Amino acid sequence: MTTEFETEIVKTKEFNKIFMIVFLILYAISGFYIFMYEKESQNLYLKYLALAIYLSGIYFLFGRSFLKPKKIGKLKISTERIEFNLDHKNKNISLNELENVYLKYMDYGSWKTHSIFGNKNFLRITEKSEKKYDFEILIKNKDSKNDLKRILNNPNFMENLIL
Repeated sequence: MTTEFETEIVKTKEFNKIFMIVFLILYAISGFYIFMYEKESQNLYLKYLALAIYLSGIYFLFGRSFLKPKKIGKLKISTERIEFNLDHKNKNISLNELENVYLKYMDYGSWKTHSIFGNKNFLRITEKSEKKYDFEILIKNKDSKNDLKRILNNPNFMENLIL
């Protein structure tokens, strides 16, 4: 019986760290100005500016879950081989050509983690020829998580798996 797991290889947009730090400071200041500062002495224009910063901060905190990661390829893992299509190039690797497989599992998609489209999970495949492939993959739901788990717990795969 051949079990298969198919998913997308994606690239998630990362925000500039300096931008995020500056925005976090502005977000904290705007929250203080709107909610903690004395209402009678607030400047109307500063209040609206602080409100705009605060609302855009809510978008960055919660709206990021709605941004779909950019799809850059497809990955199919079976009990016999690993196939992927990346940059319009197909690659098939049979299990006996694998040096190891490293999976950094971070859960499937949910509100508390990365995205409603699936979560950042990282897969590193190393061939015996020392060629390495690093992928960010999506595990979209519990069924796809169980399919991947079933394949990775297969005895053929267990000898090549590093957790």
